[in-house]
Amino acid sequence: MAHSRHGGMEAFMEPDTGPAHAILDPLIEGLIRTLPVCQFSTRRFIAVFIADPERAEAYKAALKTLGDDPDLGLMALHGQVISVALRNDRRLKFAGFVREDDPEHVDPFCHSSWWRKEE
Repeated sequence: MAHSRHGGMEAFMEPDTGPAHAILDPLIEGLIRTLPVCQFSTRRFIAVFIADPERAEAYKAALKTLGDDPDLGLMALHGQVISVALRNDRRLKFAGFVREDDPEHVDPFCHSSWWRKEE
């Protein structure tokens, strides 16, 4: 994550998520292709994704491209890389946000969503 000084204050600069997308998007697409018609949360998708050793290594490699702060990196990875890949997949439909009273599906690094695979 990059920060710069602007008018005496530190300004937040968006991370370059391109390298993380290049690493993860093909693997995310591949996992979605294998899923049956179902509904799942972002958090559950990530858990299934990283359960596979090859995908877990790719997840770690993508995280390394997002800077030195692990929490900010995870926020970008979950909220800007993985969520965007899910949103952009034509086979998935957004099915609403996960409510805070459903802790099993709340992702501490992004506003977790429900996704429905329809084909």
